[in-house]
Amino acid sequence: MKRGVLYGLVMLAVFAAATSTVYAQTQGDFSRTLNISGTPDVEVVTGSGSITIRNGSGNRVEVRGRIRAGFSSWWPWGRVPEDAVRRIESNPPIEQSGQSIRIGRINDRDLQNVSISYEVILPSQSNVRSNSGSGSLTIEGINGSVNARTGSGSITLRDIRGDLYANTGSGSIRASRISGALRMQTGSGGISVEGEQTARWELQTGSGGITIDLPASAGFDLNARSGSGGIDVDFPVTVQGSIRRDRHNVTGKVGNGRYPLEARAGSGSIRIQ
Repeated sequence: MKRGVLYGLVMLAVFAAATSTVYAQTQGDFSRTLNISGTPDVEVVTGSGSITIRNGSGNRVEVRGRIRAGFSSWWPWGRVPEDAVRRIESNPPIEQSGQSIRIGRINDRDLQNVSISYEVILPSQSNVRSNSGSGSLTIEGINGSVNARTGSGSITLRDIRGDLYANTGSGSIRASRISGALRMQTGSGGISVEGEQTARWELQTGSGGITIDLPASAGFDLNARSGSGGIDVDFPVTVQGSIRRDRHNVTGKVGNGRYPLEARAGSGSIRIQ
């Protein structure tokens, strides 16, 4: 083989190695305990990670974080994310001002691609706001107001006794043992709710079914509509007042008709049982 050809092959191999895509991932964790008095107002946000919030005992808020940081860039200019993980471990994104606690807000651009999943334990008498860009949300045992949002991920809610708002762009919403005002929306995914209606309920899906389970003693003013799907009201009480019913639209009063109940499905069935 000629020297020039050999030299060219060697240089090509060196260039290929130098410009190859390298992937690395580093993991870490942290935990913090915050003392609180009165009713906490807690916000938890993450860009790409899950959030779990549940009730505990005592006047404190416990925060646990799981960190994942990875990169894919041209070697040798890329940086392995070890430094970013260690920075977050030593100084987690947690802020407290009196009864107000903010978890997960990161303004440093060098840390924007770090994924943090949170587990937060707090008093049941708390007001909660949570937001994940791409990750699931689980919230349970909260007696205050709850606001849960995710761009793409499922939402699971249990034992919520205050006003509840839940929204996901792509994912299902499942709620059980719910009592309070309720508003739920999902772009693509179903909604399943079980509980006792004590205020207005509004449920809406773009593409997905809606299932609502209520006790036999429930009374509500029903307005249900489905763009392409059937509506089934299987309720063991007498329907009173004016009724307008077809395959895609049902309105009327159930029991005493005390609370408004609205259900909208763009493409999906609606069942109230």
